[in-house]
Amino acid sequence: MDEARYNEALKHYNEKDYRAAAKGFLAAAGRGIEGNGLAYHMSGNSLLKLRRYADAITVYGHALRDETYLKSGAVHANLATAYSAQGDYQQAVTCFREALADVGYTAQYRALQGMAAALLQMGKVEEAAVSYRQAALDADNPDPGKALNNLGLCFMALGRPADAVEAYKAALGFDTYSSRGKALANLGMAFSALGQHKDALKSFEKAVELHSFQLGPAALAAMEQSSAALESDATPKREIIEGWRTGELDPVSASLQATGPLGSDDMPSHEPSAYLGEVPDVSSEEASEEAAEGDVSAFFTRTDEEMKVMDRAESKRKRIERESGSGRWRRVATIASIIIVVAGVAAALYFSGYGFPTQVMTVDGMLEAHAEGLSVDGHWVAVPSADVAQEMAKLPPIQSHTIQAIERSANRSYVKITVTPRSGEPLKYEVTLLREGVGWKVSGIANRWSTPADRQ
Repeated sequence: MDEARYNEALKHYNEKDYRAAAKGFLAAAGRGIEGNGLAYHMSGNSLLKLRRYADAITVYGHALRDETYLKSGAVHANLATAYSAQGDYQQAVTCFREALADVGYTAQYRALQGMAAALLQMGKVEEAAVSYRQAALDADNPDPGKALNNLGLCFMALGRPADAVEAYKAALGFDTYSSRGKALANLGMAFSALGQHKDALKSFEKAVELHSFQLGPAALAAMEQSSAALESDATPKREIIEGWRTGELDPVSASLQATGPLGSDDMPSHEPSAYLGEVPDVSSEEASEEAAEGDVSAFFTRTDEEMKVMDRAESKRKRIERESGSGRWRRVATIASIIIVVAGVAAALYFSGYGFPTQVMTVDGMLEAHAEGLSVDGHWVAVPSADVAQEMAKLPPIQSHTIQAIERSANRSYVKITVTPRSGEPLKYEVTLLREGVGWKVSGIANRWSTPADRQ
């Protein structure tokens, strides 16, 4: 490596003349690989500053080929940043993991936070939460509040506002965290989602009065909701149903950031160990549902001989009942019990927000039709087509979409979605649905661009 050219390029870099620095570092490296890893590394950094991401990726590749250069972890982390900037999040995650595997890389919290941001873009919210947790616990992290704030956003996206509250409180506990106004605004939205409206208003007031923080649309909406609830002294209850727990969403495809009220008045709190990103075990209720499904599926796996044996046993039982004279009354009692149980289950499902078509079926159908340029009127409640067109105009031309979470009640539901347009960055919306008969239809669309997380 040409030391004189390297030092001259370093001077340009420190003066923020990144164009001259990039050329100078490359000139210092010449065309060789071995012994030039540092020059290529710094040239890549200069190109990254210039937002020439493709060139930076190429030059970082040269640095990694120098086996004598001992800072491959830092190179991999910067390479991952370039991939993220280009939207190649899968490759970014791979490179961040390479950086974390380098025991000599001392800024692992940066790689963890960068990887978490890429995982969020991929819709892997639970994995992102784990990475943010690890970043917050890293002893070398000078600002763990940043990771904790983003961890809270992950919990909100997962429909766990109680855990989000604990994460935001933990972020506020660090004096080094400079974005306390942001964390307080997020805390207010989490409290509002839980129905703790007094605490929500206090958090919003502190964000504005103590930190001069400007509340975003989602925070303002949550503040208005909490104010109205306290004025009327009748807080409407909303029940959260985590889509992946009911089989409607994949665990890692629930969407990105928390951007609005997602909680319920009676949602249980969690211990501190839970809010730090640990995935809860399957509840006993869910385990019983899985067992019931197994009993049903067993019917289709029985052999002919087993069916014959069961038929003979059932015929014998019925004959004995007829001979004893009690079979008829038992059948009547059984049928009555079944009717009562079925009616109870149907009522419970109705008031819990279930129906057919489901919220997911309606939203998916509407967005797929919109993406294909087809009519969406059949997915909407009975409103003029002009109003439907006006609402649909809020959406860009859609390449794909992801459903993040579903907020159910008996007559009104909310579906959080992330839309990936044909060009540009993913956008987040909230779709409102109203009960129509036993099913659901769309009544409105609103963007939910909330307070942005400071991801680095």
